[in-house]
Amino acid sequence: MSLVGGYSSSSDTDEPLGSQGATKETNDLVVGNGHQSEDSDDSEQHASRSKRVKKQGEVGQKIKRIQKRRKSPWASWSSSDEDEEAQNLNSSILNRQDVYRDDDEPDSKDEGNLTKAQETSEFHGQSQLDYKGRSFLNPPMEENIDFTKEPLSFRTFLPKKLLHRYAGHGNGTNVLRMLPKTGHLFLSGGNDNQLKIWDMYHERQLLRDYKGHTKVIRDANFNKDGAEFVSVSFDQNMKIWDTETGTVKYRYSFSSTPNCVEYRPTNSNELVVGLSNSEIRHYDLRVPHKNGLVQIYDHHLSSIIALKYFPDGSKLISSSEDKSIRIWENQVNVPIKQISDTAQYSMPHIAIHPENNYFAAQSMDNVIYTFSMKPKYKRHSKKKFEGHKCAGYGIGFTFSPDGRYICSGDTRGQVFIWDWKTKHQLKQLEVPDKKPVTTVAWSPQETSKLICGGNGGYIYLYD
Repeated sequence: MSLVGGYSSSSDTDEPLGSQGATKETNDLVVGNGHQSEDSDDSEQHASRSKRVKKQGEVGQKIKRIQKRRKSPWASWSSSDEDEEAQNLNSSILNRQDVYRDDDEPDSKDEGNLTKAQETSEFHGQSQLDYKGRSFLNPPMEENIDFTKEPLSFRTFLPKKLLHRYAGHGNGTNVLRMLPKTGHLFLSGGNDNQLKIWDMYHERQLLRDYKGHTKVIRDANFNKDGAEFVSVSFDQNMKIWDTETGTVKYRYSFSSTPNCVEYRPTNSNELVVGLSNSEIRHYDLRVPHKNGLVQIYDHHLSSIIALKYFPDGSKLISSSEDKSIRIWENQVNVPIKQISDTAQYSMPHIAIHPENNYFAAQSMDNVIYTFSMKPKYKRHSKKKFEGHKCAGYGIGFTFSPDGRYICSGDTRGQVFIWDWKTKHQLKQLEVPDKKPVTTVAWSPQETSKLICGGNGGYIYLYD
């Protein structure tokens, strides 16, 4: 009973939930009684009915007793055993988050089966294995390219011409990610709810698609060797896929939209996901407790829109719609640095320079700002890149493998390339469809190959 008319305590709001759970069970029992055999004698029917009613009464009383003990505003502190007992007794009453793994039992068997039934992957290439039994994840040996070069060990040049146009995603391409180290494949995700992996060489064809999300792809990233990748979508799900076979290894579902996801560079079993409820969730796939959730970073005040690890995996950079950037120690829920200003805009994309001394952020005031990766993490007021338009869009940018160039998309259907040291604009590529270019990626092993995509749907390869 509430203390004041028009207001209710937490015990009042939770009481009807318990009643609904008991009512549902009672209804099920009544339906069961309706199918009793007419040949049963009265004594058996009476005994069976009494037994069920007694059981239902005991369960209902126990639920109310536990809820009263746990939910009343004047209730005493309950032990973890009591919390676990209440959750196990009536998990459908407690409003908990649905997070589960592929080898776990989902909260709803029907929902889990439906999710798995929707997950399909089809191989579109000529053969999944070559004559030596190697999959498409291995770089092509027939190409006269060394796919084992170390970063910063070769010089890059400006792309000059359009080399190829991929079919991409009909309604728009949101994500482009090169396969780590070799870059002979790239992953794309778009507004058709699909992810696709494409060949950079041979016939430049679609090799495999990955279908399992029911809404637009928000972000995707490979782990450090490219054997698997993680994707997040507006359907509030996160899935971890096997790149070669297209099977889903893990599934997570959230109560808010996941906007960005990133693997820890030094450990592919750890990843972080930024949610629209201002939380950053850190998962370790090796930990069974709490479905692998090992930390929640929750100091931001609004939706998380960008995440990036330091190359050594020791720290994490996050950007939010609260117009601030925070830097965290790994698995420590206290930011060591907050970068904010009254005149600062939100920054929807972050990238790290290949020399690992700076990181850059795309700002909604049409400027790319640079920050030091050494303590105090100051912004370099003189080192910024301008000339493009990104306001109103989450425009991405990238660095060339040797760090000489920085390249960004544009809302007017162009790709801008600047010199990193002099900050001068060197190149301005015109994309044929003239629609906003929202994502770009530079090949990690080629000197001048660049891919870009956006609202036009097509993916363009420049060289």
